[in-house]
Amino acid sequence: MKPSRKYTFRKIITVAGLVALTPIMTIPMVLSALLIKPGNFSYFMMKTWNRSIAWLMGIKFSLSGLENLVPKTSYIITPNHQGIADILAIVSTLPVRFRWVIKKELLKIPVWGWALWSTGAIAIDRSNSTTAIERLNKEKDQKLKDGWSVLIYPEGTRTPDGFLKEFKKGAFMMAVQTGIPILPVVCNGAFKILPKKMLDFRPGLVKLTICPPIPTKGLSEIDVPELMSKTRQAILDKLRPDYDPFSMNEPCADKA
Repeated sequence: MKPSRKYTFRKIITVAGLVALTPIMTIPMVLSALLIKPGNFSYFMMKTWNRSIAWLMGIKFSLSGLENLVPKTSYIITPNHQGIADILAIVSTLPVRFRWVIKKELLKIPVWGWALWSTGAIAIDRSNSTTAIERLNKEKDQKLKDGWSVLIYPEGTRTPDGFLKEFKKGAFMMAVQTGIPILPVVCNGAFKILPKKMLDFRPGLVKLTICPPIPTKGLSEIDVPELMSKTRQAILDKLRPDYDPFSMNEPCADKA
């Protein structure tokens, strides 16, 4: 079936918005980070950029589980990773200030990489797990001050099929070494809106669910496998691979 003119026009407007907004917002973000430090201003600009792009794409969001958040508490946020649309959803709606943990190659991308740097993102070498964990440990004290959280995708990369991939242990090592609770966040619908390795998208509704935090105080490296298992199960309990983000019938109800 041929795409409608309205749909084609939306894609053109989205591309134009990306080209125009990205440098306009990146310049003040980088200047702020250089003159002061990566922090609140860059984070505000990042949220504004994500909300603007989501609006242009016709992507809407719903958020549940707010009762599981404790104000001014730091978390190690561990969402499932369905694609670019879940990044838009998390940044746009999650009421927690956080810093990204990203692969270091992303910082080399002109303009967009500079914007990531200005937010205080932690860049790691994903090909070397030992070095990556050392980097997390080195930066954790500075990056988690003043109520900031850290967001780490435990799968390490986007899912190719909408289902949950195996977890890497970096987030959980950081959690047991700091005593900061894990905060599982579940995204449904993002994969179907914009699958991995595709540029074509469809407007739809992405659903985010904040799960109850998982305490880590008093845990050690020996507890990491169990912590990974608990986090994985918390996400699986709310994950709905069959959820249709294009339906208006709200089929993504939580299980009783």
